[in-house]
Amino acid sequence: MFSFFLFPHSFYNTYMKKLLLILVLSAITNTLPSSFSAEKLFDVVTKEPSFDKRAVAFVDTVTGKNRIVEVNMSGKVVWEWKFPSHLIGKRKRSICKGADIKYLKSNDEILFIIPGVGAYIVNRKGDLKKVIKDKKISHDIDLLPNGNFIYVRGWADKGEDEVGEINQSGEIVWKWSHADYFPNRDEFLSKIPKKIKMRWKGKMGRRKTLKSDGIDWAHVNGVDRLKNGDTLISLRNFMMFVIVGSDGKPKQKFQDIWLVHEPHKTAFGYIAADRFVEGGRLLHSIVKISNNGERTNLLTGQFMTVRGIEMLPNKRFNITSIGNVLEIDSNGKILHRMHLNIQSEDAKRNLSKRRRPGMVMSEGRCAHKNLYKVAKTKVYK
Repeated sequence: MFSFFLFPHSFYNTYMKKLLLILVLSAITNTLPSSFSAEKLFDVVTKEPSFDKRAVAFVDTVTGKNRIVEVNMSGKVVWEWKFPSHLIGKRKRSICKGADIKYLKSNDEILFIIPGVGAYIVNRKGDLKKVIKDKKISHDIDLLPNGNFIYVRGWADKGEDEVGEINQSGEIVWKWSHADYFPNRDEFLSKIPKKIKMRWKGKMGRRKTLKSDGIDWAHVNGVDRLKNGDTLISLRNFMMFVIVGSDGKPKQKFQDIWLVHEPHKTAFGYIAADRFVEGGRLLHSIVKISNNGERTNLLTGQFMTVRGIEMLPNKRFNITSIGNVLEIDSNGKILHRMHLNIQSEDAKRNLSKRRRPGMVMSEGRCAHKNLYKVAKTKVYK
């Protein structure tokens, strides 16, 4: 009978080591090291020498795999963590409703939101920690310097809390609702043309953006705690973001930023994603607001639905549109861009003109708006 023991001892030891390695690797179901993946999700379109070389991580809203995925700047997967089966269950498209992600550099961990479920932290070993359980959570979460978490309840209805701050013991220590300060939504929509307003209210055969009867009323989609203790809050359905004090009272309003996403305070003032009308056409751009209130629009009509803006060193920004991840400087120059390879597009894209085939994402789990936000992580050699 064939037996391993007929082989020399050295050969046997080598074989057993290899066999053990194979068994260990096959048992790893939640994490994938970079050397074992050749999966490519993006094609690189623009590449300047000085671009930020760090990879990006995001909740996979594209391939249909339930995972956190990390992609280098060549578009290749370098790490993944598969969701345990209980995390989403049958709610396969729940991640399409505002999945957020942040990289916690100090511990090499990832903080993320499963919309309508909760917020979690996972480390590189695949150890999972639940941070928040909330059926209205979505869009944005941050770990504050004091160890608390501040997060958005993006799908809250009129009168409900839309921002919460929770401590390490799970206690709510601060909360905010638009209803205490902005009870009348219509006054913030006065500059929007009737035709556009009808489209957003679903009266032209389209899905409702501005819902009625108090449902998803403000659609708060972003929150930042500023260094002075104030809080920046983005109210998409009010077309504005506000700065509020520790008592919740508004100190400053930035209005008429249509379907605003991702406002942040910067050295020059503020930055946000904007969808305004020019010549009767709804466009997409990034708006810069200087400290003196002057507004400048960048990348107008080039990228659809920017929903992620991450501040980078040297006055640069990591931008996520529905099919692109790009790095720009403060003047809008593109230093690096990669596009999802599930659908091709022109190298130079201009949505202000008539749409051409390939401009709207038709493939992917969350198509046509696949990507939500990505977060810079670390450099992979």
